[in-house]
Amino acid sequence: MLLHLCATNTFAQDVDGDARQLVRVEAAVDRAIEYLASKQDPAGWWPQGVSSKPNTGVNALCLLAFMGRGHAPGRGPYRETVGRAVDFIVESKQKDGVLVRPEGNSHGPMYEHALATLAVIEASGWIPTPAIRVVCQQAVDVIVAAQNKEGGWRYQPKPSDADLSVTVMQVVALRAAQNAKLKVPQETLDNAVKYVKSCARPEGGFAYQPGQGVKHAQSAAGALCLELLGKFDDPDVEKALLSLQQKEYKPEMDGYFHYMNYYSMQAHFQAGEKQWSAWHPRVRTFLLESQNADGSWPGWGEDRINGPAKCYSTAMAAMALEVYMHYLPAYQR
Repeated sequence: MLLHLCATNTFAQDVDGDARQLVRVEAAVDRAIEYLASKQDPAGWWPQGVSSKPNTGVNALCLLAFMGRGHAPGRGPYRETVGRAVDFIVESKQKDGVLVRPEGNSHGPMYEHALATLAVIEASGWIPTPAIRVVCQQAVDVIVAAQNKEGGWRYQPKPSDADLSVTVMQVVALRAAQNAKLKVPQETLDNAVKYVKSCARPEGGFAYQPGQGVKHAQSAAGALCLELLGKFDDPDVEKALLSLQQKEYKPEMDGYFHYMNYYSMQAHFQAGEKQWSAWHPRVRTFLLESQNADGSWPGWGEDRINGPAKCYSTAMAAMALEVYMHYLPAYQR
């Protein structure tokens, strides 16, 4: 299977029999994409927070939102928007391979680096040049080198401490790297499993760090990590998904709603039809009803990341709905 392309668009496969709702999903995502296109700087980046400086992570999320709707570099109505975004991220590469702008508004380089790595790897399927493949492999090498002895990752590109929030992003990037036939040591993946498992709680769900209490954003992240690492039948996955389903679904869930929402959609989809059907209708209904008239979504509890331009929240909400569309391998089982 090619990294960026599936043989057919399975968007028309309606898992709950309501095709009209899925048409609404497609229209909502298209409005979001139009909104994001209007917010892109001519240099290829999107604003983040209250800063006018670029953030590679937010840029990557916006780029992924375009590609998740099937808008590829070099083709379609948004080819220039997508092309500028890819170029900007590639040009952000530092001498050590880290994909972070030195003048950017950073909340932790490894957050941004992982998202940028994922976005560039996905884009590379449409840009099969040796140069972009070198960028991708160097970015993967940074992730591998930054893994700590427990198997996790933290904010800085060095093996120090770790948390599950940063770790999930590295795991998703490494899974994309595997799909693209880039070099990913099996030891790195095995150690990642150990760290994620160390964050699991016996009552069900995952903690931000080992020994802490359950957080719903991390429960979604932990479940998806184990699935992407091949542990679909691990009991901690099922317990984490159940803990999410039992929680009242509202933006106040742990204060990082869009983060939780995106990884929960992915984790439930990867878990199969029973778990998927238990989760996705509430997400779909909420996002369709809460979208602003201009195509954006609010940033509940995440305004520090989001800012007045609402690029982060809009990209994340669009990506959650794009799980229905299956254009990227991340949206496929």
